[in-house]
Amino acid sequence: MVKEEKNNNNADVGAEAGSDNKTKESRDTVTLSKREYETLRQKSEERDAFYDKYLRIQAEFENARKRLEKEKADFAKFANETFVLDFLPIIDSLEISEKHIKEAKDFKAVQEGVDMIHAQIQKFLKEMGVEKVKTIGEKFDPHLHEAVETVEANEIDEGLILEEWKPGYTFNGRLLRPASVKIVKHGG
Repeated sequence: MVKEEKNNNNADVGAEAGSDNKTKESRDTVTLSKREYETLRQKSEERDAFYDKYLRIQAEFENARKRLEKEKADFAKFANETFVLDFLPIIDSLEISEKHIKEAKDFKAVQEGVDMIHAQIQKFLKEMGVEKVKTIGEKFDPHLHEAVETVEANEIDEGLILEEWKPGYTFNGRLLRPASVKIVKHGG
């Protein structure tokens, strides 16, 4: 008898659940015309196409970013290659002059060789955009010069550069190193 009561109880529960499912089904069911259904299906396909296009573009962007990072790293690694290649002839000249200096008996010839190498270096630097800061006879400019010594002289314009201790250089118009100079200061 107990078994029958359990079965009857299960049947009642199932009947109640069945009625809930029917109400839920009626709430979840939407009736559309064929035209509305086709429009929604078309919109869904468009959305899928746009999403696929978005994923492809995102992948292309990521690949381009990685490629640019690699190119940037390669550029930084080999950026000075041209500089080094252009500088090698100067090194060659120095090595040749070293050999001749050891065998030289004429100081004037050695001096001419050193002057030629110096001119070669100056030309190379100028082609690279490096220029010397003008000093002697110029007015002191704290943006280009560093005063390391002053001399009192009332008969000469104050701030005039008398001597260069160490040359200054600009690179494409930007100061690399200020020139160390000796300037005139008027006495008090």
